[in-house]
Amino acid sequence: MARRDRPWVDVYVTILCGPFVMPTTDEIRQAVGLVAERYPHSRLTWGFDDTKQRWRTGRAMESVVVEREWDTQSTPADVIDAMARDESLDPPLILVRYPEYFGVKMSHSLGDGPLFTTVTGIALLAAMGTVIPWPAEPAGRSPLLRAACRTFGRNPSLIKAAVRDREQPSQEYSSTNTRPWKPSRRTVYTAVPAEQTADIYVRGKAIHPRASRFAVQASLLLRALQRVGMEVSNEIRLMVDTRHYLGSRLIDGNFFAGVPMHMSWQMTPEQISARVRTMKSSGRPLANQLLTSMSLGSALSPPTSMEEGGVPRLTFSFLGAPQLVGGLPYVPGRPPTYAASVEPDGPYGMTFIHGECAGWMILNAIFHDNVIDAALVQQAMDLIGSDPLSLLSDEAEAV
Repeated sequence: MARRDRPWVDVYVTILCGPFVMPTTDEIRQAVGLVAERYPHSRLTWGFDDTKQRWRTGRAMESVVVEREWDTQSTPADVIDAMARDESLDPPLILVRYPEYFGVKMSHSLGDGPLFTTVTGIALLAAMGTVIPWPAEPAGRSPLLRAACRTFGRNPSLIKAAVRDREQPSQEYSSTNTRPWKPSRRTVYTAVPAEQTADIYVRGKAIHPRASRFAVQASLLLRALQRVGMEVSNEIRLMVDTRHYLGSRLIDGNFFAGVPMHMSWQMTPEQISARVRTMKSSGRPLANQLLTSMSLGSALSPPTSMEEGGVPRLTFSFLGAPQLVGGLPYVPGRPPTYAASVEPDGPYGMTFIHGECAGWMILNAIFHDNVIDAALVQQAMDLIGSDPLSLLSDEAEAV
């Protein structure tokens, strides 16, 4: 197993999409087996050895694809949280057939966002009768070092740019008082209809013409949290795909870097966009990923205690509009669901996985509800669904 992937063996993402006219469990197993045989480097039927440092091949399809019932009282967020808690789902990859929905639980050691959407889309399309080529190539040896040579070797001045671009920690409250803590992961999911989503981008472009779609969504989330009275840290993490520094190829493995940034609700979407462009062009995401890979060589241990008096620290993971998921044959006339959940960054961590699916804006907030007030998070998400244009129109001084 590659060194860059080993720390993440016990860190899982869960995905739920639908509704569909679902193939049977046997049809999904046959389809996944066909894709795995045709494209062995997809790793669809790979597993861990006892040390979780080497891959093993040839898992039984009965452990890769399972079936679960859906309680009629459950929401997509309830189901995705139940998947995350279900320790009977065999690592590192499990596909779950629900009556109208398709679930995926996948270790981060297998890959990151582009691989999650690839597994979800290709496995389900194959079960529906359409086998498409596996788009990800094997990463080969030392892809991060190749990216560093390509980026910093060709342009050594970027080393200084990456250093200059580092964010200095702000002086926020820190307590030496700690107490025992256990995770209590919770997902809040919201989907904004396609017509309303289009209006948001039209209005956003009119007010903030140089803002990206990521910046519009991030601004909506930050302003909604402020509007409902939730204080959050100005120090955020932005998940960035470092494949960009190798070119446009999709290679397998874990290449997302969590890059520290300063971001607040007072920043306009244009200011957020400009800050992100500067950060990416400096090469800092690649430098961060290199340092992380060198310093972390084994699985991460979850925290067992927490500081008292802290505030939520946000992570933004922007999905964009993945074609393999957005183009699936959702049941007409019903809202498409694309819910996702991943382990937050410690007790005070709150991760937003957001983007678009079939024209709808999808927003997932993942946090621990024994630390962060779930009711406030729900209020903020509901506000984006009910009154997003007023949030975009808020006048605020930049900080």
